[in-house]
Amino acid sequence: MKTQLKILSAITVFSFLFYSCEKDENEITEIETGIETTDNIGADQAIPGEYIIIYKEDESLLGKSAGMKAKSMQTLSKYAIAEDNIKQTYTNAIQGFAVKNLSQKQADMLKNDPEVAYIEPNYIHKLDVDMGKPVSTLPATVQGKNATKDSQLPNGDFLPWGIERVGRANGSGRTCWIIDSGIAPHSDLTIDTGRSRSFVGGSWQDQNGHGTHVAGTVAAKNNGSGVVGVAFGATVISVRVLNAAGSGGTAGILAGVDYVANNARNGDTWNYSVGFRNRATSQAIDNAFRNLEARAIGAMAAGNSNDDTQFYSPQRLRTGNSWCVGNMTRSGAAAGTSNFGRSVDRWAPGTAVWSTWLNGQFNRISGTSMASPHVAGILLLRGNSTGTNGSVSKGGSTAPIATLN
Repeated sequence: MKTQLKILSAITVFSFLFYSCEKDENEITEIETGIETTDNIGADQAIPGEYIIIYKEDESLLGKSAGMKAKSMQTLSKYAIAEDNIKQTYTNAIQGFAVKNLSQKQADMLKNDPEVAYIEPNYIHKLDVDMGKPVSTLPATVQGKNATKDSQLPNGDFLPWGIERVGRANGSGRTCWIIDSGIAPHSDLTIDTGRSRSFVGGSWQDQNGHGTHVAGTVAAKNNGSGVVGVAFGATVISVRVLNAAGSGGTAGILAGVDYVANNARNGDTWNYSVGFRNRATSQAIDNAFRNLEARAIGAMAAGNSNDDTQFYSPQRLRTGNSWCVGNMTRSGAAAGTSNFGRSVDRWAPGTAVWSTWLNGQFNRISGTSMASPHVAGILLLRGNSTGTNGSVSKGGSTAPIATLN
């Protein structure tokens, strides 16, 4: 079960502006990655004419895509809106549909429909990632155990410092759903191609790198080459909600979450390292993740805005089966950019993390996006719990450091 430590602080909310990050000789400058979008959330960042229409829940339609499509078409027909304006429908994590080409008047009519709970604009989410410097061959390391340095296993696998810090075990036969930019084919990864999907058009395969990096931390094989993951050898499923540029709308993200909620099996986990960079909340996103966690446990990145998670969706949720994860540096401190707050359940290594990348390569990047999959891997092995070893404090809140044992 989740456990958190709380401390009282007289430090003002502005104190995080003066936080400095300690690093050691093997550590690169912290790179902002994950949990990113436009600079100021507002109407100019919404896709013009696109909205997400959420119905009041109808249990008879749970998981029934054909029934939801029919209901959505009936709703639009009442207001003489073309049925082919429907972009996506949602049946499980949330019930409703995404629609395009609406006027403000039409949006207002839908908002007031007696069957509609609420509507939201379709916002763009965009990763603002320093892509690092991908390499074909990992740097040379020495054998030995050191929870702050990268090293090499006797079989030749590269052991990232974070995996050594939290622990690792055989994850073969287990499955993690990666809700991200996709996953690129890689010799270090076992991908369930049959269940992988794209919700941004085109292939489920990653063209950005971010999702592939996340997948490697969860599940890279212990095969004598490349890196090794927390639940090494586990199967990963690509749920692509961001395009090659690292962009995707709320509508596509909800479709990806809904897909996982409809298809995850008992014992599966998921990882979500996407969201708003600047303060913004979404009832649709929050509700979708509340319902997703009823189907499968998972981990989400806390965000890289050096801010309290209470201002961000879905990171502000304090629920039983969704684990919000902050970025811990090699020194055991909170990373300077990591979000913090009462909803942060665990801290995990997220700074200067090596993992899999596009074109069979490897890359070292940083952020809460890199911390979260450490916990997703632990949950895959342990169920809805983690071990702990130490704790991290930031912004008046303290939470344990996640470990496997």
